Amino acid sequence: MSQGAKSTHQKRSRQTRDKLLNALELLLREQDFADINVTAIAAKAGVSAASIYRRFDSKKGFIPVLFDLYLKRLEEWGASTEAQINLEGCSLRESLKQVVHTGWQQVQSQAHIMRAIHLHSRGHLGLVASKMNAFEEATLGGIRALIDLYPSEIKRTNTDKTARMLAYYLNTILMEKGLFGEQGAVFGIAFSDEEFTGEVADFAYGYLTTAP
Repeated sequence: MSQGAKSTHQKRSRQTRDKLLNALELLLREQDFADINVTAIAAKAGVSAASIYRRFDSKKGFIPVLFDLYLKRLEEWGASTEAQINLEGCSLRESLKQVVHTGWQQVQSQAHIMRAIHLHSRGHLGLVASKMNAFEEATLGGIRALIDLYPSEIKRTNTDKTARMLAYYLNTILMEKGLFGEQGAVFGIAFSDEEFTGEVADFAYGYLTTAP
């Protein structure tokens, strides 16, 4: 059970909680989490506000449940044909472009959920700490696998440090633009999606192929 969310043993109670979560997601496509109140969530779900407090300690109790939803979407997306990348015969640079482009698509599709998690879990890290650690380890595993494919091209000798730095860079830059767009730091950049992901991949390529 996610911290902040109360146990839901009965089928009807779980269905109501799912309705509340679906309602919140719809609202997140239009508003920031901070601007959404319990009454609005209940109204969107067609239930009473009391129904929320029977299932969540407070509005912030939705955050770890949203993270669960994001991880589920991530798993489903990873199994989809859209997420499958064929790196056979690709150079390191080509592979990075594919990886970044695919990651960018995923960030865009779930930005409304991740924005709420990113901004509102900061003051309540205990709500998502274990889930975040698992997410980061899974991400690092994918980055390490990519690095292992190109031993002759990559000049960085400390694989663990390199994987962690590359994961941090890619996650940070894609999240910054994907979650905040023009509300974040843009520096006058007006790239298309293809141009943006290409530039991000080139930065990563330069880092990997430059000897420390």
